Amino acid sequence: MTAARRTIVRTVVLAIVGVLALLALAPNAQAAAYRYWSYWSADDGAWSFSSTGPAAATPDAGAVEGWRFGITSTSGGAQDAPRADAQQAFARICGTTAPAAGAKRIALVIDPGTAADAEPGQAPGPLVERCVEVPLSATGYDVLRTTGPLRVSEGLICAVGGYPGTGCAEVVDDAARATAMQPQPATAAEPASTSTPWPAAVAVVMLAILGVIVWRLRRRTP
Repeated sequence: MTAARRTIVRTVVLAIVGVLALLALAPNAQAAAYRYWSYWSADDGAWSFSSTGPAAATPDAGAVEGWRFGITSTSGGAQDAPRADAQQAFARICGTTAPAAGAKRIALVIDPGTAADAEPGQAPGPLVERCVEVPLSATGYDVLRTTGPLRVSEGLICAVGGYPGTGCAEVVDDAARATAMQPQPATAAEPASTSTPWPAAVAVVMLAILGVIVWRLRRRTP
């Protein structure tokens, strides 16, 4: 085997190893999951994860706000939303409550999650729906405070109504739960992205470069 051919073989082997390593490591970047209270709002009959903290959000009169305790990512997924029907939620929760002057009505859903999401030794309570009347300037945090005592740490909602008793947005090392919380297929309300996942895109580029290198080396081979 000539030196040029040996170079081609080494190049091919190294490139293949690099691509395989990239694809093998890619899923680990999505494996982080946290146990915490996530903040939601109901828009057009569907739950939407809020990227804005409750202290910075001022819901309008007639809004539907939700909180769900569980193990999820920091961006939330459809399976992590409050387990309450978002369709006609305001009418269902606040329909019998007359509006008061100078106040706004907010439909509030508090979902403590499932036993699988609970910390060891603790059990979640029942899902609660209630109509809250607050001043017009009230924030999402003010709305949540009407449910009872909150445990807060560094701007994070750690416990609602005393649940959970300990912990605050801790990282959960659970492969099964981490897999479950990975991005779900898009729904009709959220069109699927047509972009190529970055590991596959990088792999395609690397293979294309490899092809060019091999082609050039073969041309130089006697």
